[in-house]
Amino acid sequence: MPDRNAQKAQIEQVLKARYFPFILQLPINQLPEQHEKNRLSRSLAAFTIEKMADLSPAQSANAVFDGGNDCGIDAVHFDRTENLLWVVQSKSGGAPDQGENLKFCNGIRNLITGQFGGFNQNFVRLQPEVEDALETAGLKLIACDAHLGEGLGPHAIADLDQLKTELNQFVERFSWRDLNVHEIHRLLTAEHIVLPIDVTMTIERWFGIDQPRKAFYGLVTAEQLSTLYETHGKSLFEKNIRHYLGGQTVNLAIAETVENHPGDLFFLNNGLTAVCATITPLPGATNQRGTFSLTGFSVVNGAQTVGSIATVKRATGAISPDAKVMITLIEVGNEEENIGAAITRARNTQNAVRGLYFAALDPQQERLRQELAISGIDYYYRPSAEALRGGPNVITLEKAAIALACFSGSIRTIVALKKESGQVYDVNGPYYSTLFAETLSGVRLCRYVRIFDYLNAILNSSEMAEDETFRRAFYRHGRFFIMCILARRYHNVLLKPEIQLSTQDQIDLSRAALELAESIYSVAEARFNRYKGYLSVFRNSTDSEPLAQEVMLKLAQQDAAAIPTPNPLPNQQPNNEVQP
Repeated sequence: MPDRNAQKAQIEQVLKARYFPFILQLPINQLPEQHEKNRLSRSLAAFTIEKMADLSPAQSANAVFDGGNDCGIDAVHFDRTENLLWVVQSKSGGAPDQGENLKFCNGIRNLITGQFGGFNQNFVRLQPEVEDALETAGLKLIACDAHLGEGLGPHAIADLDQLKTELNQFVERFSWRDLNVHEIHRLLTAEHIVLPIDVTMTIERWFGIDQPRKAFYGLVTAEQLSTLYETHGKSLFEKNIRHYLGGQTVNLAIAETVENHPGDLFFLNNGLTAVCATITPLPGATNQRGTFSLTGFSVVNGAQTVGSIATVKRATGAISPDAKVMITLIEVGNEEENIGAAITRARNTQNAVRGLYFAALDPQQERLRQELAISGIDYYYRPSAEALRGGPNVITLEKAAIALACFSGSIRTIVALKKESGQVYDVNGPYYSTLFAETLSGVRLCRYVRIFDYLNAILNSSEMAEDETFRRAFYRHGRFFIMCILARRYHNVLLKPEIQLSTQDQIDLSRAALELAESIYSVAEARFNRYKGYLSVFRNSTDSEPLAQEVMLKLAQQDAAAIPTPNPLPNQQPNNEVQP
């Protein structure tokens, strides 16, 4: 699980952008940082109402009445459709302590019994709604403790459970939820989940089998495929290892066939494979022509064919009914056996495919995409035309793997990166699982990439500024090594839970990188005495590992020398006597 600080940073970023336009500063005398903390807490209450009751940000902000004398309750909303009364206590910091939570519990008691005298004036506009709720038969009240801590303490839990027992004595009408930082972050990432696609498709000259699992194959018109792509876009390929890659040579050839020789498409194309949760032939289907209901539809092989067909449709406005391809539909159900991934891998290894592509089957990659989307970063872990275009807020899997390798602190990893970069994102290799661990957060990934880009530009400038051949070669081939040593010494800058680099971060990183480069260069020059080129040095562990050890020893000696020797106190003479 990603660390709390990274999740907290993303949550605060969203709360400010989404709710600060509605959650204004209270007219009380506080320091700016106290005002911001207060607005974050109230915004967290609004976010909770938004997610629990499925409201807009403006509607959920209206449910907030926090502002002193609130009886421990920060927001309340009556969901008339579900007959639920949502009651929220929120904190933008750690979990509420026992005292704060007990105040919340007592506030709920007052709310249920209609004792509104202790609530502030902001509650008055919501009081009619609460009264309506309390007079509605079958009402259920759900209390939410929303906070950015790890979880409620045992005493707070005991008080909430006691309240639950008390209120549910005769009929079940109360429950509570602990919405900690991880649960709040999960609700945020859920906004970026790609939902399963359900489609209806007509297949000609089809045949099917039902053992060991249900599957059908037949002909589908290119027109249907273009319509699907126009409607669903990249979501069609959610279980594929890549998206449509745009105007590459093979795709241009497919498009040319579709446009000018549509009847030949079946003969010249390998066809498509799609997995589905369920496949249901609709009534009236015959083997000559049948319509199928397909839930959880995803093209796992054939993204380039579908994308190329769609480009023809956009360019010409029509596709000949003679353009057809073979399609195989395989029912995978709930994928308890993970058969969908196995099919994707098998169907994509019959031709030459880069090992990079199979990282798309790792669920960690989709989790990282969702987390980065919270901060407005587009993470492409499948090759696609959009990824190739790039941009300031675009991160590709290749760039992510390189940055993670450089800041892993592992010489073995950066040697592998220097020799063959594909080794670090080979899912079956020795490096991938360490770099893309379950604990890696989207925030940290983005920060590493930002730092890599910044330092890479600095070291590239240093290379260009050098006239001496060996120094130029050192900066060209040694930059991964320099960043690796930097990662061992500057964790505090690397691990900040912030997407963007501050001005001070940039100053510190620039100075550290250039100073380390000089230290490493001096050790390398003395060690190898120019009888080895730097390309060779940084591409093998036999040279790089001992070099790293010597560099770290030199840096440790410099650190020790920089520590000032304590001076005797005034009027105190050093005691040179040996104590018995």
